[in-house]
Amino acid sequence: MRITTLHRAKAHDEGAWCSCWVPGSNRLLTGSVDETVKIWEDTDDGLNCAHTYSGQEGHALGVVSVAANSTGEFAASSALDSYVRVWSLADHSIAAMIEAATTETWSLTFSPQQSEGLLLAVAGGTRGAVVLWNISSGEESAVFKAELSLPALADDKQRRTERFVLSVAFSPDGKRLACGAMDGTVAVYDVASGTALGVLQGHYKPVRSLTFLPDSRSLLTACDDMHVNLYDVENTSLIESFSGHGSWVLSVAAHPSGTSFASGGADAKVKLWDLGARACVQTVTDHTDQVWSVAFSSDGNRLASVSDDKQAIVYSYGGNVPQT
Repeated sequence: MRITTLHRAKAHDEGAWCSCWVPGSNRLLTGSVDETVKIWEDTDDGLNCAHTYSGQEGHALGVVSVAANSTGEFAASSALDSYVRVWSLADHSIAAMIEAATTETWSLTFSPQQSEGLLLAVAGGTRGAVVLWNISSGEESAVFKAELSLPALADDKQRRTERFVLSVAFSPDGKRLACGAMDGTVAVYDVASGTALGVLQGHYKPVRSLTFLPDSRSLLTACDDMHVNLYDVENTSLIESFSGHGSWVLSVAAHPSGTSFASGGADAKVKLWDLGARACVQTVTDHTDQVWSVAFSSDGNRLASVSDDKQAIVYSYGGNVPQT
């Protein structure tokens, strides 16, 4: 397995903090400190900007998370202005807006299941919870569904200020939801009942990113302790802890095949890991500043990364490379 640099673009006027691919397409979403969300088309000639959400239709402060739903019809973003915006990707009209209290809108993700319409999970920051919203297409409305609070700890009163929820991810089957917090807590919930299934041990610093493997029972977590952990969520057990970054690990993304994953760090590196060998097989140093987000396309043929260096880079995936 190998990633090869294909395209790079100066994507934003300030640092780029988040990215995701629109499923089933060649479109990439990026969000930035410059308050914009951009849609890029990955073409043979490079990355072409197809649309920019800014001004009245955009955010008033830096964008911290972007997501696209499984059908590729809608995109969502959250920002430091405490708003979540949901757009139609067909005509860029507003599908919903959610206003929260300050510091309560962080990472967000759509449920992969569409049986009950659009279900959006938002990491609640200082709320110490993940908030679920049902999005009613065409009505510019979002209906509160549930709040999944972090499980209480014995010393919760002392640690409450550190229980800031940073990251959130649905399992591919839509049955589980995981979140990561500032204090290292990783909690897993049953989506249907809203009950906590357990807390995964092993991190003691901010968990900034997490992603399930295709089996929906294995979870990867990226942490400021410079490790990526792999957990069995059914048994709430740690399978492996991967080290190799020289600073905080800011993002992790699982390949759709379940055989590998990518990570991005504050050391400006993108790393590719072989899950079978439990080893790093490639380190890429194309960025010159912190890599805040890595994301695989739904077909697994592309990997994207964005950074504080304002760049978005697209890599092809495949082949073999010696371990490094």
